Amino acid sequence: MSTAFHDIVRRLAGNVAAGLPDLADTPMKVPAAGYADAEQFERELATIFRRVPLLVALSCDVREPGEFITLTIAGRPLLIVRGEDGVVRAFLNACRHRGARVTEEACGSTRRFTCPYHFWTYDTQGALAGVTGRDSFGEFDATGLVELPCEERVGAVFASLDRDAELDLDGWLGGMLDSLALLRLDDLHPYRVTTMLASPNWKLAADGYVDGYHIGYLHRDSIGTRSITNRNTYDLFGPHVRVGFATKATPTATETPEDSWDLNTLCSIVHYVFPNVSIAGGIGDALMLSKLLPGPTVDRSVTIQHQYFREPVVGDRVAVAEERRRIYEAVVRDEDYATIGAIGDALEGIGDGHFTFGRNESGNQNIHRHIARLTAR
Repeated sequence: MSTAFHDIVRRLAGNVAAGLPDLADTPMKVPAAGYADAEQFERELATIFRRVPLLVALSCDVREPGEFITLTIAGRPLLIVRGEDGVVRAFLNACRHRGARVTEEACGSTRRFTCPYHFWTYDTQGALAGVTGRDSFGEFDATGLVELPCEERVGAVFASLDRDAELDLDGWLGGMLDSLALLRLDDLHPYRVTTMLASPNWKLAADGYVDGYHIGYLHRDSIGTRSITNRNTYDLFGPHVRVGFATKATPTATETPEDSWDLNTLCSIVHYVFPNVSIAGGIGDALMLSKLLPGPTVDRSVTIQHQYFREPVVGDRVAVAEERRRIYEAVVRDEDYATIGAIGDALEGIGDGHFTFGRNESGNQNIHRHIARLTAR
């Protein structure tokens, strides 16, 4: 059956033959100061991260009732948990008594969350299940954890940090929803060991995840060895970007019937779900999801890499998963983030200069265009 991914292979083969990637109309200038401007950073937190729907987890992260993950985005500690009723919910990871986190674990499975401060407990649906010394405490109006808007679609969990927001995922994601559905995200199995990488401004990190121009240069001795550089396809779904990468095998696609294509050999695909999640792969037996989390200040961010597989990560598969994790940790840390770290160090000297994104960098252009739109005063 022909899919959008088959179309990407056809387009990539055409780009390789033409010697060009998909092209934007013109180059685009972006002020370098915007990566270091503290006021701009606060606007990004307020008008983007704390307002738009965010991809916070995959369904397989919380497949069974009681399974949960935690993370902090834009200063908000989150608890994502599948309740005993089978529904995934997002809460502030903060006890209604005095605000302590009800769990410090990154992930796990439980029937109750217990605040370590005074042992108030909550069930997996966020309801207050127990108050120690209730008779001596007095009257109070807390009934459960603060719940945030949350919805599970196409094997992914989306939430808003704005407790009063109405999620419109069809409107927000558009055609990206259909493309994500092709990845069969709910059929994946997580490798629970994650990688945490420090990096400078979150936009410097984001620039790399939608950039097909650098693969054969910066990564020439690592993940770029199987690629044909700068022949990318770019599909823009509002602020979201799907990038197709040509491989050394891409030109052979035209020589074989489409129904015999091994898509994982003929191309690589990255889905960038704005503002801060990259999904690399998924058309084969493995996928890497990277969450780019803005730090407490403009010059800091953290990236968490998650590895997923089509089969449960048990037995001999643990070593395979760990090797894959280590490879991508090294590539991103020693190549991507070493490079953008140096860019971050140079920002003050660049001052009021600008960066130029070429016609062959339409993914980057799209992200910056939407950041400017959403943060406009």
